Amino acid sequence: MRTFTSIIVLLFYIACSNTNHAKELYNKALTRYANKDFEGASTLCLESIKKADLPDSYLLLAKIYFFTNNSYFEKTIEKYIRLTDSSQGYILYARWFIRNQKQDQAIRYLEKALLHSPNDPVALYLLGTIQYANKQYDDAIITFHRAFANYFPLMQIHRQLQEIYSEIHLPERAAKHQAILEAIKQFDDSTNGE
Repeated sequence: MRTFTSIIVLLFYIACSNTNHAKELYNKALTRYANKDFEGASTLCLESIKKADLPDSYLLLAKIYFFTNNSYFEKTIEKYIRLTDSSQGYILYARWFIRNQKQDQAIRYLEKALLHSPNDPVALYLLGTIQYANKQYDDAIITFHRAFANYFPLMQIHRQLQEIYSEIHLPERAAKHQAILEAIKQFDDSTNGE
């Protein structure tokens, strides 16, 4: 019985040790990623994943693969989604589909993201952009308004709304969003350097 207990304690210690080492590797990968050393960051992420199945390592690796257009992106983001079922993974996967002109799949993943985080401004912005591109103006307007209600200073939302209102001949509303854009830009310019 003592031998069995000793083995369990030893295995637990090894597992904790591997997780801590994996986190250290992940943190080093983050630094490399911030310095745009994608190759070094991806190597450290892969080492981290070998030590322990850290979801953060999969997400960072997926981001690297996304930005470098690596063919392992889908496999990596799917693993991250299986581990976490998070809106962040769904949004990144949707961006991949948008980039690859697969709007139906992008919409499906954005809808999954919005099930988890109904007010996520990035998911709403991306969905609104697809709706706008498909000339679904009413849906796009509603989606963009939901997005800016949750993150007012996102300039792209106001830019898209200004364009939609111009296209559907509502110049007063277009002017309102143009004024918001200018106010945000002035605010950003005045706060730079503080």
